[in-house]
Amino acid sequence: MLKTEKDYSDPFVRQLSLFLDNRVGKLREILRYLTTEDILLHAITVIDSADHAIVRIIVDRVGTAQQVLMENGVPTSLNAILAVEVPNERAGLRMICRSLIQAEINIHYAYPMLTRPHGFGVFIVHVDENNTARELLIDDGFKLLDESDLGLAGI
Repeated sequence: MLKTEKDYSDPFVRQLSLFLDNRVGKLREILRYLTTEDILLHAITVIDSADHAIVRIIVDRVGTAQQVLMENGVPTSLNAILAVEVPNERAGLRMICRSLIQAEINIHYAYPMLTRPHGFGVFIVHVDENNTARELLIDDGFKLLDESDLGLAGI
């Protein structure tokens, strides 16, 4: 989370991306590493190809997760993504997408979060203009999570 001298912070969540061999049991092995360290998995998405897979995860303790994965030879990278609470109404997800589309912000990929830190569904979204998208979504009344929110679901 980025902090200013007036203690304002821009909400974002760091996502771990893992590059894995596409073989039986590899994902289970990754989940075992995380479980051993009592790391809560909030979200996961897998992109599969013939030889390899890219697994993207959101966890409650990203630094510890990255360390344990790297210690076990799992290539990882970190990037900031947006975690948007979905309004509790039928068109909630559509409203988020409409806000982004109106500003001509491209969604590169998205996936749902498994946990609900504040009782609402959460839409994980990677866009081409993170800062612009963040400001726009906040201005449109959406709540964005930051990493401090991720500890709430584990309580």
